Amino acid sequence: MGEQKLLMPVGERPMVRRVADAALGSRAARTIVVVGHEAAAVLAALDGAPVIAAMNAEYADGMSTSLKAGLRASAGTSDAAIFLLGDQPYVTSALIDEMIGRFVSTGAAVVRPEVGGRPANPVLMSAQLFPEILEQSGDVGGREIVERHSDAVSLVSVNDPRVCVDIDSPQDYEATKEVT
Repeated sequence: MGEQKLLMPVGERPMVRRVADAALGSRAARTIVVVGHEAAAVLAALDGAPVIAAMNAEYADGMSTSLKAGLRASAGTSDAAIFLLGDQPYVTSALIDEMIGRFVSTGAAVVRPEVGGRPANPVLMSAQLFPEILEQSGDVGGREIVERHSDAVSLVSVNDPRVCVDIDSPQDYEATKEVT
């Protein structure tokens, strides 16, 4: 992207603030924001938000280090964690609440949205999967863990595909940044 994309504005707020606000507006018990690259600037974009900042000094070693930093910051006191991506600025509190509700009602090891018949992010993982997450290394997220537990995945149907949009390129950003 050529710059810290989490700070790029979508509507009137930086991407990362939109995602944090969605989490804070949900029934999630707490919101942990993992920061690494340009951490001070990302935290400045979250100024005043009641989030817990988890520093990931190993961010250059890949996504697994961010997942582990977030779990460690939760101090093992969670029944599950929803892994939100800072570059999904249209995720909503309603979706997060629906995922939490599905976890509570089913006890599924994994809950994730489904858009147009395809699984998407964010992903909720039960605490029973935390040891597997903590064993990962490199630039991997939870995909392999979810695949290993495919029989324990509960999908939440999403009618608005924009909710799961992931901004990875300048073209993605240009196509979506004006939507509020």
